[in-house]
Amino acid sequence: MSNQPTRRNGTDTPSTHEPELVAVPFLKAAGSEPVELLTEQQRQQLLQCATIREFPARTIVYRAGSPADSVFVIAEGVIKSYRDLASGRRRIAAFMFARDLFGLAEAGHYVNTVQTITPVRVYEIRFEALTELFQREPGIELQFLCKIVHILREVQHHTIIMGRRDAVGRLAMLLRLLQKQSQMRGHREIALPMSRSDIANYLGLSPEAVSRASRRLERQGIVEFVGRGEVRVIDRQRFAAVAAAA
Repeated sequence: MSNQPTRRNGTDTPSTHEPELVAVPFLKAAGSEPVELLTEQQRQQLLQCATIREFPARTIVYRAGSPADSVFVIAEGVIKSYRDLASGRRRIAAFMFARDLFGLAEAGHYVNTVQTITPVRVYEIRFEALTELFQREPGIELQFLCKIVHILREVQHHTIIMGRRDAVGRLAMLLRLLQKQSQMRGHREIALPMSRSDIANYLGLSPEAVSRASRRLERQGIVEFVGRGEVRVIDRQRFAAVAAAA
């Protein structure tokens, strides 16, 4: 597969699904599950101003500091958002999945580098087209704001994870986040498409510490790592207890 993204206009293919955004709305009760934010009409309006792009796994979508001209809605696949530090270390800020939004910028430039983990299909929407759509349809702008707030909540959760002193707790909290994503896609097991190195960078641990934490969760009968890309929860009650913020 080529490393160059495939492009096509959002109206070219009859089988194309409309862009979707999922988040917990502002007025939902605490503990509510994420829901689809956009109406069918709003999805169609976004589709009309979107370009569909397909990227192979391990492809850079854009680099930190490059000029920002678009936002992206993920249709399929998993990406990571990261910064390479002056020390030579890499810090992964977020993993993002289908129906997530990325591409927000500061002073006209992208803040983080974004790279695909799996093959990815996205809807690319130019800022000019999105601004014009917001002006015509304030309801869509409100739903994008709701999604951005949802992303900020996820960033706060990452901060809480990093506050855990124990590697087992950090790993369990990440698995709990991934479990929610898997359940949204109808999977019973936890999909784990990222590498151990990516997990270590996200958790602020060494790959060896991640391996030890994984083995400990397995020895305690809490989870089972099935191959390289899947985790099965064996003891739900103990898993929830370990993954709870402390």
